[in-house]
Amino acid sequence: MSEQSETLEKRFMKGFEEAIPDKGTRQILLNAIEVFAKKGLAGTKIKDIAAKAGFSQGFVYNYFKSKDDIFIKIVDLAADGAGNSVQYAAEMQGTPYEKIYWLTEAFLCPDSIAMQHWRLIMLQATTSEAIPEEAVKISKEKIKKPFEHLIPIIIEGQKSGEFVDADAMTLAVTYFSIIQGLGITRMQYGKNIPFPTTDMVLSFLRKNPSM
Repeated sequence: MSEQSETLEKRFMKGFEEAIPDKGTRQILLNAIEVFAKKGLAGTKIKDIAAKAGFSQGFVYNYFKSKDDIFIKIVDLAADGAGNSVQYAAEMQGTPYEKIYWLTEAFLCPDSIAMQHWRLIMLQATTSEAIPEEAVKISKEKIKKPFEHLIPIIIEGQKSGEFVDADAMTLAVTYFSIIQGLGITRMQYGKNIPFPTTDMVLSFLRKNPSM
């Protein structure tokens, strides 16, 4: 992984820590994500989250009233984090392709919080009827944030000749669909499954991928 991608990955986690300063709350949320991903919202109980986090049920209830409250908080963080992760890359010094390359490399990192957790939770929030109404509302309100930061990079790359001449929104949708799909695959099969390289993932976007 490049130095720039490592910087982005660290910034992902820093953003999470800034959003949730309390360590206990962070530990509950991070472990709850794992439980929700494996059991789904309907199959998850507070005792499952508490056991995974190494806490008592009473301790978890000191922070959250219910598993729905935990899930809603995760979705809110996921929606903000998805947009912020692209914004962090957009603010870096480099060409449009370099910025997206570094972002993708950070997403593909096996331990990336953005890759493993946020994308899957956002997908669940927009597709399952069992999801709390508040979670669906948050996801719908913030779903455009990543596109708002990625599309300008794509347009800039098209102007410089780095990216193919196609509708920028379509290219952005394609990019996030690939990233989200890879995130779900990693959650289902673990870190050891063979993954495409960053160059492979971005081959659809480059005007001259062999160069």
